[in-house]
Amino acid sequence: MIRPARRIADLDWQRNRAGAVIRQARLILALVGPMSLAGGSSAKSADFGPVQCTVRASYVGAAMHPAFAITKMAPVPEQALPPGVSRRLDGIYKRIEEFTGASALTAAVAVPGKGLWQKTHAPTDAPRLFWASAGKTFTAVVVLQLAEEGKLSLDDPVSRWIAGVPNGEIATLRDLLAHTSGLFSANEDVGAHADPRYRDPATNLEIVRRHGALFCPGASWRYSNTGYDLLGEVVRKADHRSIDEAITARILTPLGLSSLRALVPGGGSEGVAPLVTAREQPIDPSWAGAAGPVVGDAADMARFWAALLGGRLLPKRTVRAMAQTLYPMYDKGTYSGLGIMVFDVNDGARSIRWIGHAGGTPGASAIVAFSPADNAIVAVALTGDSATVPAANMLLKALAGPE
Repeated sequence: MIRPARRIADLDWQRNRAGAVIRQARLILALVGPMSLAGGSSAKSADFGPVQCTVRASYVGAAMHPAFAITKMAPVPEQALPPGVSRRLDGIYKRIEEFTGASALTAAVAVPGKGLWQKTHAPTDAPRLFWASAGKTFTAVVVLQLAEEGKLSLDDPVSRWIAGVPNGEIATLRDLLAHTSGLFSANEDVGAHADPRYRDPATNLEIVRRHGALFCPGASWRYSNTGYDLLGEVVRKADHRSIDEAITARILTPLGLSSLRALVPGGGSEGVAPLVTAREQPIDPSWAGAAGPVVGDAADMARFWAALLGGRLLPKRTVRAMAQTLYPMYDKGTYSGLGIMVFDVNDGARSIRWIGHAGGTPGASAIVAFSPADNAIVAVALTGDSATVPAANMLLKALAGPE
């Protein structure tokens, strides 16, 4: 997984400096390893003793990141970026194709007030790419919209909506969004990992019950796909429709994002570029459910983020709240909020401060992020075992120069 991404880093990030490659390799591991929808860390029930709690705990993890300042974003006009910029982006895209060897690749750069560049190559009968955990932001937006409408509260205990969740009387919907519930992620169960297939939320909850909670709600942070699986069930009860129907009605249709599709959980992935990996049997993207429900091209993914950060889907105060409390993830420089991620790393003299979300599973990798320094949104998804983070950084760097 690291080697193809490292080759990209050698072209652009590293400039023959080994330290930059090491930093990039660490960032890639942070992004694509822990967030895998297919495997995760392969935790076993023997790895920890279930924790039963009567009250919330104070956070005792590593230092959190300061709130990410989200300012008003101008719309992205439906026009091409200037010719000079577009030519540079075209050249970077060709390099990404060459060095990843991806069988399907989609990329876009959207600049508020200026326009959008995009390119995609994919099978004609399967033009949509899987965004894996980058789709969690769509689930989070739906939950936050329901909270704005008074149909639920982020402070609701999980038990108000779903019975039998470990520490569900204490863990809140906010905890599920922020990955601070302490819930085990069912896809990390050794038996589930050895038998990859769609499991509905009830089945995943049975797996979680067998493992129990890893820590008291609020005490720490740990990525849990099952937490988002349960949020899909909360949406079904509060909005009276499935997560794919809610995303379609609340986000995709109003914004006219015709390439994006919310998959029916377990309903198959017709029209989606097949995942390709030499590592293990890839999952069917529809198995991810609410933990990774979206497929489509990069241009529409960038448009979605422009609408989100521009206040077209949620009030500005709610968008700011998504990046208010940021927990450190598995590696230095990555942080998690309410359905979003913040990236804060150095690329030599260049500081990277991004807000977005990344995702990965054997056979697919994706990232979408807004870079305030570049005033641009970048989105990249591919099939294969290469990482998308270096590609996104190369595309943003290409913005500098004559138009």
